[in-house]
Amino acid sequence: MTVASAARREAPGLVSVPTTPTRGLPTEVAQANARHASKELQRHVGAFKIDAKAAMLPRLRRAVGFSARAHAVSAKGHRSDVPWMVTLTYAGDNSAWSPEHLTRAMDAVRIWCKREGFACRYVWVAELQQRGVIHYHAVFWLPVGVRMPHWDSRGWWPYGMSNTLKAKHAAGYLMSYLKKGSHDGEFPKGSRRYGVGGLDHALRRARRWLGCPAFVQGNASIWDDWKRAEGGGWRSPSGDCVPSEFARVFVGDGWCLQRVHAHPVSIAAAGPFSWLSDRERAIGSMQ
Repeated sequence: MTVASAARREAPGLVSVPTTPTRGLPTEVAQANARHASKELQRHVGAFKIDAKAAMLPRLRRAVGFSARAHAVSAKGHRSDVPWMVTLTYAGDNSAWSPEHLTRAMDAVRIWCKREGFACRYVWVAELQQRGVIHYHAVFWLPVGVRMPHWDSRGWWPYGMSNTLKAKHAAGYLMSYLKKGSHDGEFPKGSRRYGVGGLDHALRRARRWLGCPAFVQGNASIWDDWKRAEGGGWRSPSGDCVPSEFARVFVGDGWCLQRVHAHPVSIAAAGPFSWLSDRERAIGSMQ
């Protein structure tokens, strides 16, 4: 096994292509299954199966982690705002949950922030309690000297209990609740896993850029408007339709992904960036 293939096997959300188990089967059946799996793999070289839940976790951590750290900065530099942690729990079980509950509570907080004279800047994540009930962890960045009210006493959260504390490490606090297999159970249908609000425009563009596939990131700045194309693939700012690099193929006993294109990239992007203009390149070359 090559180093590259070993790395792929260990990548989050990726598992090797499954074959039919041989334990307990007659020898001739096991051999037939092995031959069939081998032919399938030969036809689909490089195909791999995605564990959807495991693949979702890195995306969540990337979006939440970036957003939490982005709230600590602005176009003018570091912010002095104080992060406040808010925990929201339900008194009942998931049958009492509604997507409108958090929406109404957040609307109340936005009205309060506007009345106090500052922007409502926040990141929240949803988690399952040990008893399998959804609850929320949020961080709000407030000006120095402003205290976050208790949501239940204000009537913003009449569905259970709330807790409010200052946060020393806001990003770490939020990321700690995005762990694989932290609790058993399923999130209520229609619930969201996280939410972000109040980011500066440039930081919103950077967060959007982070959600694009690697070949788009390698050919775009945060200001370039790449969009998903109807029927699949991506549409570049110039209007060209670029097909996706992976296609779904059926291998063994399930659907897998296989690389079918390898688009060239202008830069090996490792994080949000903006292209230098020709004038900036010229100035840099003279220094």
